[in-house]
Amino acid sequence: MFFLPVLVAVLYLVWPVYGYFAEDKAGLRAPWGWQTVPEAKTCHSGVTDPSVRHIADEACQLLLDYQAALRVPSLSAAIAIDGTLVWSGAVGWADIGASVPATSSTLYRIGSTSKPVTGTLLARMVGVGLVSLDEPIGNYIDDLPNPGWHALTLRQLASHTAGLPEYGTNEDILGLYQSIALRRAHTDVRQGLALFDGSPQRFTPGSDFEYSSFGALLIASVLQEVAGKPFTQLMDEQVLMPLALQSPVPDKVTADSAQFYQLRDNHAKPWRFVDLSNKLPGGGFMSRPEDLVRLGSAWLDTEFISAETRAQFWQPQRLSSGEINEQSYALTWRWNEAAAYAHHGGVSKGAMAWLAVYPSSAGHQSLAVALTINTKLERFGDFSSLQTRLAQLFLSSDIHLP
Repeated sequence: MFFLPVLVAVLYLVWPVYGYFAEDKAGLRAPWGWQTVPEAKTCHSGVTDPSVRHIADEACQLLLDYQAALRVPSLSAAIAIDGTLVWSGAVGWADIGASVPATSSTLYRIGSTSKPVTGTLLARMVGVGLVSLDEPIGNYIDDLPNPGWHALTLRQLASHTAGLPEYGTNEDILGLYQSIALRRAHTDVRQGLALFDGSPQRFTPGSDFEYSSFGALLIASVLQEVAGKPFTQLMDEQVLMPLALQSPVPDKVTADSAQFYQLRDNHAKPWRFVDLSNKLPGGGFMSRPEDLVRLGSAWLDTEFISAETRAQFWQPQRLSSGEINEQSYALTWRWNEAAAYAHHGGVSKGAMAWLAVYPSSAGHQSLAVALTINTKLERFGDFSSLQTRLAQLFLSSDIHLP
C-alpha cells in the first residue's frame, strides 16, 4: 500500500490548485489575492441578562485581544448560564474584501463540532428507546454496503472504537478522492457510505481507538432508517424545533454565512469552493455560538435529555482491555476529567469551532461556552484556550439569574 500515502499527498497538493480555477456554484472564480487582516477595534456585543453587564466589556476585550494576537479575520463567542444565553460577542470581519463585520448572527463552519450535534439526536432517540447503543446496527439496516459493518454498535461508532478508517487511512481509493475533492453534492447521508465501504476494518471493534468521522455517517444512516425520515428532517424535528434554534444547518453559502479563509503572516485568502454535504453528520454543519451554547445547555435539561442518558454519553469509553481510550472520548463528546466538563472542537475548510459544557458543581452554576473563527490555525489550542479564559471570567463573577 505504498502508493496510498503518495496518492494522498499528491491529491492534497494538486486539488486545491484546481479549486482556485474551478467555478463555484454562483459561477464566480475564487480570488487569488492575499488580503491584509486588519486588527479589530470594535466588538459587536449582546447582553441578554443585566447580571452580566458588568463583565461584558471584559469579555469583549478578550475577543479583541485574541483577534489581534492571532490576526484571524473574525472571532465569535457566546456564553449560557443555567441554560440561558447571557452574552455573545463578535469581532472582526465576516468578509474582509467587502468590509462586512462579523456579528452574533454570522454562521460559521463548525467541523467536527458537528459530532455532538448529531449526538444530540442520537441521545434523544436512545432516551425514548427507538435505538439501543449496544444493538448491532445490522438489526436496523439490513442492506449495509459493507458486510463487516453489521455487527458494529452505535456505542462503538459514537466512541470511535468501531475500527473504521479516518480520511487519511481510508483504503477506498475513489472514496478517498471524493473526501479530498469535496465537489460532489450529497442529498442523503447514506450516499456517504460509499466513501469508505471498500476499506477494511482497521482493528477488531472495541479493541482499539481511531478517530473516524465516517462513523457519524453510519450513525445518521441508522437513525433515519429507524425513524423513516431523512436525517436533516429528524434534526429539525428533534433538536432545532424543540430548542427554538436557527442552526446548526447544513453548510451552504447564505447572506449570514462568513467567508472562509486561508491564513498566512497576517494575510488571508478565501478558501476554495467546497461541498461538505458528504460529511454532514460528522463535519458538515454550520452554526453560530449563540445556538451552540443553547444546544450544549440542553444536555443539562432532563426534560430534553435524561440524566441517565447524559451520563452514558459523557462517560469516557473503555476498550475491551478495560482501559479508557487514549483520547478520553465518550459518546460524540470528549470529557475533561480534571476540569469536569464535556467538550468538542472542530476544524473545517477555513474555520474552527469549539463547544464546552460545564455542569453545575460545588456551588457553581452550569455554563456553556462556544467559539468560532473563519480561518484555520496551525495550533488548535491557540484558538480553544479562549474558552478557558471566558469560562473563568463568567464562573468567577457574581451572577444571579432569576
